[in-house]
Amino acid sequence: MLISVTVILSSCQKSDNLFLVSGYSAENKTDVMLCSLNDKGSAEMISGFTVGDNPSYFTFGKNNLVYFANEVDSFNLTPGGGITTLRLDEERKQFVRESSVNQGGGGPCHITLSDDGKYLITANYGSGSVSVVRLNPDGIPERVTDVIFYGERSHPHMTLYNHRKQIYYVSDLGLNSIHQLRLDTTIGRLMTEDVPYLKCEPGSGPRHMAIDKKNVNLFVINELSSTISVFNVLSDTTDVKQTVSTLPEGYQDTSYCADLHLSANGRKLYGSNRGHNSLVTFAVGANGILSSPKHQSCSGNWPRSFAVSPSGKFLVVANERSDEVSIVSIDTGKSDKVIPSLKTNAPACVKFLRK
Repeated sequence: MLISVTVILSSCQKSDNLFLVSGYSAENKTDVMLCSLNDKGSAEMISGFTVGDNPSYFTFGKNNLVYFANEVDSFNLTPGGGITTLRLDEERKQFVRESSVNQGGGGPCHITLSDDGKYLITANYGSGSVSVVRLNPDGIPERVTDVIFYGERSHPHMTLYNHRKQIYYVSDLGLNSIHQLRLDTTIGRLMTEDVPYLKCEPGSGPRHMAIDKKNVNLFVINELSSTISVFNVLSDTTDVKQTVSTLPEGYQDTSYCADLHLSANGRKLYGSNRGHNSLVTFAVGANGILSSPKHQSCSGNWPRSFAVSPSGKFLVVANERSDEVSIVSIDTGKSDKVIPSLKTNAPACVKFLRK
């Protein structure tokens, strides 16, 4: 059953233009920021909060809850990473800490809410594992129900749900695979599908994923090879049907891909290049084939994460190494237009809060 799990901010004006940023912790610095973006692309910080222990990625829950993955190897004096839960106080536009739990796997770098809204799933890059954490009826993390370890070479990076097939994909940078799993929502255990994984190209390093609205074409951005691979997940084969470079022709310097997102209408696919420090845009054909790549500056250094604004006019980019969140116009006529950025320490994740 598909349920709504996005944060609702009915009392905030223009809530479609609110976005949240989190990143790596540093002494005397906030690591979570609530910000706003106006129609001209100008951003400002509304409030900040210090979570601690590297809240490098987050996902939204019901009743204004936000779950942060603490990317550390030990949390609450126990081996494993953490999950810190904050609640957004709508009236004050500030965050309140609700809970913190150890989720059983070291170095979690991604967190998502299960389709039924009862569990959190983390991809644990550091320990080569995936964790499942049950939520209580109020949405607060309660206990770990499953941890799958894939071995020393494994580095899971993201979890993505396919509504059509009712399975979860987990991109594994170390094993060059996309694990295919089904969640038993009664006991909170992940079960491997009959076809256990989609095989990516050797040495590609699959990182983040996106899937089209029909849940047919799965797009995977590969960190190590600076490519995007396209899979038809309804076909009889698990082979890649297309692979394209994210870098301009002739570029020879070191670069690593990071994030990947589709436009609201599904006709464009955006990716980020760390090193080349650019954003690439592809046209998406009706069959999922990518074409017509265009590149523009990310207006910073090391674009780890980015989000497409609700208007579709801007990309909000978390430039980790230059300590800034940049607002970049994606108007095709002004592809290099950059709006002044927000300064913050090592941002790693950015998402818009939508009704």
